[in-house]
Amino acid sequence: MSRQLRHTRGIFEHIFRDRFGDPLDLSGLVLEAHPPTRIVLAQRVWQERLRTEFRSVQIMTRFLAEVLGAGDPLEVYGAALDLVEDEIRHVGLCAQLVQALGAEPLLPDPVELRDPPRYLEQPMMHRALTTAIQMLAINETISVAFIEDLHARCTDPAVRQVLGATCEDEEGHEELGWTYVKTSLARFKPSTRDSWRHLVERSLAPHRSSAKKILDGLDPAQRDLEAHPEAELAALGLFSPVRQALVFELVWREKLEPRLRALELL
Repeated sequence: MSRQLRHTRGIFEHIFRDRFGDPLDLSGLVLEAHPPTRIVLAQRVWQERLRTEFRSVQIMTRFLAEVLGAGDPLEVYGAALDLVEDEIRHVGLCAQLVQALGAEPLLPDPVELRDPPRYLEQPMMHRALTTAIQMLAINETISVAFIEDLHARCTDPAVRQVLGATCEDEEGHEELGWTYVKTSLARFKPSTRDSWRHLVERSLAPHRSSAKKILDGLDPAQRDLEAHPEAELAALGLFSPVRQALVFELVWREKLEPRLRALELL
């Protein structure tokens, strides 16, 4: 059973607010302006985003330990720490919006991150590059595209605040990831490149498979973002599976494929 995300006061709240600022004012969100079924959908979607961001905190914390264990340059530690802080901020943003939507923010179940033993047995240098490829290069590039698409179309001031704050944090993550991957790959023998290509394929497979299932049966006239404005959904930071698949197709064509080929990872 999922546990509620809790808050505390005193010294911990003081430190948190000093580092992350005061909570956003989301009181302008008018639930009555949306159909009840859409509010329920928004609660579910933003709750899932909260859980995803919480996992990202754990994975970025793990990445910090990995770059430390890999003996990376001092400045890399600072960048990794910045990633952790940004993901903590995103958990707070999602939790605020979940509450504004009338639900209780919940932690993932189980709360702890359970990495497979085979992964944990790998050398830290190998683990750090694995995390960078999967999370910082591939997943962050996709996530940024999704959030930017929603932010550009969102008309509700409260929801737009949350999307905008997330976009601001994400601006440097994508480039940081690609830079780390390029630099770290140079530490491995060329003979290992096939194993990294396999990791890329496995990481992309769920995204590509999901998008293909949706888009293959779509009328050609509907395979365009302009055919799916979805203003009502965007107001609550939501989009349909079709629009999500189209955004993925775009980011694959314009960003992921060119950058992965440049690194000889496809």
